[in-house]
Amino acid sequence: MVQVENAPQSRPHSGLQRADLVYEYLTEGGITRFTVIYFSPNGSDKIGPVRSARLAALRLQKSYGGVLFYSGASDHVLGLIEDGRVPAVDENTQGGHYFVRDPGRPPPHNLYTSQDRLLAGVQQSTQKVDYQLPAHAEPPKGGDAVTKLSFQQTNAHSVAYTYSADSKTYLYASETGPEVDTENGKQPLQITNVILVRVAHHGAGYTEDVLGEQGIDFDLAGQGPAEFYSRGTHLTGSWDLSDPAKPLRFLDAKGKDLPLPAGLTWIHLVDPDLAVTASA
Repeated sequence: MVQVENAPQSRPHSGLQRADLVYEYLTEGGITRFTVIYFSPNGSDKIGPVRSARLAALRLQKSYGGVLFYSGASDHVLGLIEDGRVPAVDENTQGGHYFVRDPGRPPPHNLYTSQDRLLAGVQQSTQKVDYQLPAHAEPPKGGDAVTKLSFQQTNAHSVAYTYSADSKTYLYASETGPEVDTENGKQPLQITNVILVRVAHHGAGYTEDVLGEQGIDFDLAGQGPAEFYSRGTHLTGSWDLSDPAKPLRFLDAKGKDLPLPAGLTWIHLVDPDLAVTASA
């Protein structure tokens, strides 16, 4: 589970196409951050830029049970990592063995890890998971046809998806243009499933960064509404985190587990009343 920044200066990103899940959520200052999840890391693709941990990342780590790779955090979050004995790897672990700086990019937007470094860090931690991964299948019939959708995730960050019937995937563009992967020839990301998790957030009562911004937490507990975009169709349902120590479940309108096609799945944590513009 890798903390990847999404400030405009961090783009283009690296290594996201081969991820299994990407959670994107608001941090302070109107930017978002990614928690990028690899179920079985392998190979040498670099991943990043890597930045600091947030409360949302700790909630996701508890849910998925993975090893968190990050670079720094507020005193509050660092305290939670230490007190909770969260399995985590930072830039200083084993003398920086799991990260590398790219001299061709300006700091702090130049810290990277890689698939092989992730694998080594997970093996070193001895962290294991015992849950079953969700089954994959084509989305059920009956959804609305949607080939374009867009929304304003924060006051400074816009999101737009366009579906390609040829590749059966979505292209993601933000306020600075298409999301591409430097480890895939700077080709646009091909995202198989897009999920909007509608969940409230609130100030967490501590200082997050050097600018004095307050930390943010999300009410990721219980259940809430969710929307699913897959294969050019839109389905409504819900998310379920009744057990905070197991991965989020995604449910259809009848409350049953919703299988989705295999491939990169992008999950946005968005406000409950977020407006989405969609068209066929």
